Amino acid sequence: MKIKLLALSCLAALGMSAQAADVQLYGAVDTYVAVNNIGGEWATGIQSGGTTASHWGIKGTEDLGNGVEVFFNLDQAFLVDNGQTTLGSDGKAFSREANLGIRGKWGSLSFGRQYTPHFLVFAMTDPTKLSLGSSDSPYFFPGGASVTGQDGSLVRADNSIQYVLPTPFGLTNFFYIALGEQGESNTRGNIYNYMAKFDYGKFTFMGSYLFRAMPAAVTGERYRNQYLNFATTYDFGVTKPVINFTYKNASGDHEKTKSDDFWMLQVGTSTPLCGGDWQISGSYLRNLSTSHANAWSLGTKYNYPLSKRTQIYAGVEAVWNGDEAGYAIEAGPDSSAHFGMGENAYGTSYTGKNVQQFFVGINHQF
Repeated sequence: MKIKLLALSCLAALGMSAQAADVQLYGAVDTYVAVNNIGGEWATGIQSGGTTASHWGIKGTEDLGNGVEVFFNLDQAFLVDNGQTTLGSDGKAFSREANLGIRGKWGSLSFGRQYTPHFLVFAMTDPTKLSLGSSDSPYFFPGGASVTGQDGSLVRADNSIQYVLPTPFGLTNFFYIALGEQGESNTRGNIYNYMAKFDYGKFTFMGSYLFRAMPAAVTGERYRNQYLNFATTYDFGVTKPVINFTYKNASGDHEKTKSDDFWMLQVGTSTPLCGGDWQISGSYLRNLSTSHANAWSLGTKYNYPLSKRTQIYAGVEAVWNGDEAGYAIEAGPDSSAHFGMGENAYGTSYTGKNVQQFFVGINHQF
């Protein structure tokens, strides 16, 4: 009898704990049909992740009292067209996010695999939220002149610590450190990132500085990458324009580091139209390390909601590459890989070719 009472007491305690914690399952399923032209070579395909990545996750909070709560987030991406994990998942159980933290009136402190503030500047201000149709997304695929670093690890990083400090006058501070935690074979390096986000009514300004210290084991010498990016938006109601500027500087021998200096400028806007949302943007990337490796891009997309959770979309995007550039049209992180995967510095099978893509798709949130 005592054993039964003890078991019932344990079950009751577990039930109370489950009720005290708020756990949610969330995600999205997104697929689209793309028609792609690379210098006169046409290809079509069913792709995944045109508006958001197809992904699923578990997140939860527990109220500790006095305005303090513990939170966690576990998020994994997948491809709808074939059910596989996305490029760059590297066998991770939760490739997008895996973190645990605590927050209160003093801000939030979190640990684990998390998005960098550097990346969030783009994701939070881009007219398409950095998805298919964004003029910036071609420059996010890993490579020597990529916004996400030559290995793509500046979207999110492992072993990171982030402290977010809000203020009463609209300024939010993001302090972020990611540690390599590897030996001589370390290719990730340590990341130090600060971002300031200022909101005043309909006006938003974001600025980020990222410093990445790469280990000597990669090239035989230590080197560093630095990124500065600024973005500003203002919601006029009839439209919401954005200007985004990014500058990258890499030390050391560029042939060894495979990392170019560049600057990039984006101008775009998002406009409510006929019950949906029309987005358009244009970008220019100027390569400062390699001659004739500049690129222009233009993208536009229209999203129309069928319900609160489901929307359809269609658009067109184009990239004009310099003679030594090979940027492809990207749907954004955690989506299907681009057409024409290859082994050059841009991860494509073409250099100096222009590319256009037409697409139509559907997205469902749950």
